[in-house]
Formats: sequence, structure tokens, C-alpha cells
Amino acid sequence: MSAPGSNDYERLQQDVLRMRTSSPAERRAFLRQRRNTPVNARRALMLAGAVYLLGGIGETVKAVQENKSALIIGVLVAATALSALMIELGRRGRTRLGFTVFVVGFIVLSFFGML
Repeated sequence: MSAPGSNDYERLQQDVLRMRTSSPAERRAFLRQRRNTPVNARRALMLAGAVYLLGGIGETVKAVQENKSALIIGVLVAATALSALMIELGRRGRTRLGFTVFVVGFIVLSFFGML
């Protein structure tokens, strides 16, 4: 029986040894391989969604206080909902779909915002 996390510790030791004994090109390839994981993509998508969500909430509150038109407030609320949807899809592992919905939704909302 092994201690909890011992496999992670052994893997980390092997990674450090590999980094010490490899050429610069192999190091870049190794780091690139570890950097682009689905978990990191989900986290990045959720972080971007959270930033847009907080920005959307702030802009909506500001627009309501300044008595902007209902169309502008509606667009801001829809943009906030899109960012919340992006967070939820990222949480469920649908990062490409979440990003696509977010970008297409913002393009459509930008046309409504121009009216």
C-alpha cells in the first residue's frame, strides 16, 4: 500500500529528472505537452467566462443607474447570460462548444447593440 499522492510525487521526480537530462528542444516539447491539457482549457474558459460575467453585471448595474434604454440593458443581460453559459459548458467539459456559443452570441448581440 502506498501513501496518498505518492504516484504524483514519483511522477514529479521523474519529470524533474527528464528536464535536467534533456536538450532545450525536448524541454520545450515536454512543457508544451503538459501545458495543453483539457483541464487547463476548461479552467481558462471558465476564468474568461467569469471575467466577462463580472464585467457584464457591472455594466448592467451602471446602465440601469444611468437610465439607459431597455434595448441596451437587454443586450447587457443577454451578454451576461452568454458568459454564464460559457462557464457552465466549460465546467461540463464542452469547451469548444462553450467558446463557439460565446463568440457567435457576442457577434449577434453586437449587431443588436448597434441599433
